[in-house]
Amino acid sequence: MKRNVLVALFALFALFAPFSGAYSLEDDESNNTVYYLSNSEAKVVQPVNGCSFNLTLPAKSEIFLFDSEGGEVPIEVDDIFWRGSYRYKITSNRSVEGHLNYTLPLQDQRFSIIPISEGSIKIVLPRGYSTSDHLLGRPRPSPDEIGVEEGRTTLIWQDPGERVIEVNYYKENAPRAFRLFLLLLVFLAGLLALEHILSMKRLRAMTDEADRDQ
Repeated sequence: MKRNVLVALFALFALFAPFSGAYSLEDDESNNTVYYLSNSEAKVVQPVNGCSFNLTLPAKSEIFLFDSEGGEVPIEVDDIFWRGSYRYKITSNRSVEGHLNYTLPLQDQRFSIIPISEGSIKIVLPRGYSTSDHLLGRPRPSPDEIGVEEGRTTLIWQDPGERVIEVNYYKENAPRAFRLFLLLLVFLAGLLALEHILSMKRLRAMTDEADRDQ
């Protein structure tokens, strides 16, 4: 029981702490790549096993390596910018079964990735955000699982392969507000149409009266 309480406290701390803090594999409950989305960036937890790793990222990022116990492991990082991407060579002085932590920039509450490792992909939306609305946008391809963890919507693709994954996310009340806005537009359009019909009737009545006066 005491151990479970400590694990839960550590998971809560990892969720809100700066990204330089460790995420343990036990907290993620799997050995698969996890993307924690915010309004400006995605925090990535990528499982690794070995002493040398390669990464190709669309933007420059600070990279950390942690072992399975959550301890930070010293690394050497070499990078080059080639054809619009940053290519990283990460090496450790010992073999590590753990995970890499790094960040990716986000814009316009849209997230798009091509899986960079085997296994499933898990995307965790910001607190208070949702997805899968028919009008505002749905994840593509459709996730295998959609759930909620600690108040945050999670999407899981079990075996996406090399397919591009795209997720639009928005405030949970956005679909309702958008539909109310559409209803308002329909109402205003109806008023304009009615005013146009009445104006045409008045114009025809004035024309008929003028013809009778002649």
